[in-house]
Amino acid sequence: MESFDKQILFVEVLLPLPVKGVFTYRVPWKQKDRVVKGIRVVVQFGRKKIYTGLVIDIHSNIPQNFQPKYIQSILDPTPVVNEVQLKFWDWLADYYLSYTGEVMNAAMPSALKLASESKIVLHPSFEKDYSNFNEKEYLIIEALEIQGVLTLSEVSKIMEQTKILPVIKNLIEKKAVLMQEEVKDTYKPKKEKYVSLKEAYLNEQSLSELFDELNKKAYKQLELLMAYIKLSDFYSEESKEAVRQSALLHDANASHAQIKALENKGIVEVFEKEESRLASHKSSATTESIKLTPEQEQTLREIKNHFEEKNSVLLHGVTGSGKTEIYIKLIREAIDQGKQVLYLLPEIALTGQIINRLRRFFGDRVGIYHSKYNPFERVEIWNTVLNNHENREGKYQVVVGARSALFLPFSNLGLIIVDEEHDTSYKQFDPAPRYHARDAAVYLATLHKAKVLMGTATPSLETYYNTQQGKYGLVELNTRYGGLQLPELQVSNLKEEKRKKKMRSMFSSLLLKNMESALENNEQVILFQNRRGFSLRVECEVCSWIPECRHCDVTLIYHKKSNLLKCHYCGYTEHVPNRCPSCGSQDIFMKGFGTEQVEEELALMYPNQNIKRMDLDTTRSKHGHQRIINDFEARRIDILVGTQMVTKGLDFDNVSVVGILSADGFLSFPDFRAFERGFQLIAQVSGRAGRKKKRGKVIIQAHNPWHDAIRFALDNDYLSMYKSQILERKNFKYPPFYRIVRIDLRHKEVEKLNKGAFELGKNLKHTFGQNVLGPEFPVVPRIRNYYIKQIMVKIPKGKKLAETKKQLYQKIEEFRDNSSYKSIRLAIDVDPL
Repeated sequence: MESFDKQILFVEVLLPLPVKGVFTYRVPWKQKDRVVKGIRVVVQFGRKKIYTGLVIDIHSNIPQNFQPKYIQSILDPTPVVNEVQLKFWDWLADYYLSYTGEVMNAAMPSALKLASESKIVLHPSFEKDYSNFNEKEYLIIEALEIQGVLTLSEVSKIMEQTKILPVIKNLIEKKAVLMQEEVKDTYKPKKEKYVSLKEAYLNEQSLSELFDELNKKAYKQLELLMAYIKLSDFYSEESKEAVRQSALLHDANASHAQIKALENKGIVEVFEKEESRLASHKSSATTESIKLTPEQEQTLREIKNHFEEKNSVLLHGVTGSGKTEIYIKLIREAIDQGKQVLYLLPEIALTGQIINRLRRFFGDRVGIYHSKYNPFERVEIWNTVLNNHENREGKYQVVVGARSALFLPFSNLGLIIVDEEHDTSYKQFDPAPRYHARDAAVYLATLHKAKVLMGTATPSLETYYNTQQGKYGLVELNTRYGGLQLPELQVSNLKEEKRKKKMRSMFSSLLLKNMESALENNEQVILFQNRRGFSLRVECEVCSWIPECRHCDVTLIYHKKSNLLKCHYCGYTEHVPNRCPSCGSQDIFMKGFGTEQVEEELALMYPNQNIKRMDLDTTRSKHGHQRIINDFEARRIDILVGTQMVTKGLDFDNVSVVGILSADGFLSFPDFRAFERGFQLIAQVSGRAGRKKKRGKVIIQAHNPWHDAIRFALDNDYLSMYKSQILERKNFKYPPFYRIVRIDLRHKEVEKLNKGAFELGKNLKHTFGQNVLGPEFPVVPRIRNYYIKQIMVKIPKGKKLAETKKQLYQKIEEFRDNSSYKSIRLAIDVDPL
């Protein structure tokens, strides 16, 4: 390491902002020994704003063109990120055409990005002349003279109003107050109070004398002491001594005053101890107890053989083939080598079921990391992973999480498992960086010299293509665990059902017959409808008026529970009108159906069955997913209705019937991936049926039962689906033969947007020619009052990707720098889904 003993030091600081590069700050002489790469520092950015940044580099090169500001404070004694992370962030920013500051903002837990809170203080030159203040201004000045400093929220309470900035502005102009930015560290370790007996009373004789004394004068204190003796196992050889204060108060039915009395008498000591916010778990089985089938054994051998030559392997295994058991065996080997493991899942809903299986074998070595954890819990996991080398117990050596778990500070990663690698939830849509966790995991593994195992029953075309080109290894597992058969798939022709008047609400006669048979046998049913809400639209029978969102160009969806029409894009709501606002007719009817209506219809048809719904509306809470899954596993739910959440890797052993209520919706979507996604959805939903006891049944309801995606799914023929789609992709210049970069332009004024989009499109076509499509309005042309236009740039696989993207980025930056279009918002999406 370079010596900086006698030099003036400067640091390059990365800020969590969508701005280019890093910023140079000077290190105060007294703090130069504390500065190391990877720590957080507080810096002033601009005239008034204060941010927490990361030290990326340290040097003694004096800036030539400006006077650098000093860093204000150092927040960490040791780095909170490591070198590998910083390289990973740089790659993400470069590949996905975003700023490194945006990557930092996405990567770090919010509790490590400190809050900047505006405050006011008295102006140093204020001479206490109160004559020119009105009543509210005087109240603020009076409070400042007492307290010294006030936050804006405190000012609001004093004035008893929310509109406070004009008053503060007047006080600043009168030179009575100054604005102040204070950065506060929001993360606090969890501390719990404990009670222990003073050393003088640790022998039996002195304790017996104390009992006698308290028995005469303070019986409640004696009861408290007896409770302490019991909880601390005082007379056992493995005495715990200290007891949690809350447990002691509860057990003795005592008050804080009684503990305080014992403390004042010098009998007990009360102290605080730092504790984990996360529950502790012990393993209850060994991985040796997992007996693999001959097919699984062969698969495991093939994976290891591929790992000898390739870093990434695709495990293409049918639903229910026992992929998780293979993962567990590989995790065990990585742990035995002292390596860390990252187990990625597409949905938070899946983490509970998987984590329970993993903890059975690995106990506290397994941790969870996802967005439903509160900020303090996330920081605790972050710090545990960061300090893995100091962690002798191997806590959180295995991390299970959604895509954000990629950003944890791993130092010795040996294996990354990407389960259900085809899933679109691995893609980050907003805000930037718009990365794909599967592809990012492959690069992260190269930095750690780790291996990647991608598992799915329905691989994405791009991943399967990579196996055919020799980039990834391919291992196939075509039989279900225990010799169980794949489910029997049947198609119900909705056109015929409606013509023959066999439909009952949204259910065909074939689906109802199989559902009733399953329920009679005390078996469970899953119904899939890829729309939440009650009704997809409300429509006037006379003039065909349909209510639309005021802020987005979409129809409003009716939610019966709240009795409101809601926009699923911006959250706008309005009441259902009694009359059509267009023609005045009262003939307003519901059209289409969502999960809420399915649940209600089923309750009318099967009043004695327990029916539950799993969609975004019912799983908003931290443990919402897990409660429903636990109830379904415990057979407290007979019929589960859900959106895509029910399709993703969940394992229920008593499900015999799965129904897809409307396959047409997701097969007819205007997107080049609709066919592939339709096949994947049908196959994944089907995989929930017949897991343990007997062959399950899947009923697919469709108006077009002869659609090729349905036919391929009926035959479980992934390879034919792949061949048909890969040919189309090649002919029409789509991935994996071409890379796509989509540019979204947004503005509230459609004319200004059209002008800017045309200008950018013209400049891009000048460079990239016919490989530029657009600008065009998307399917939903306005969201949250912003009109949207999209430009798509196709990059041939043969071209140098880095060079082409550099040209593209240069054109985009030129557009951003054009003062005429500064107000147009740009979003760049590399490899959009």
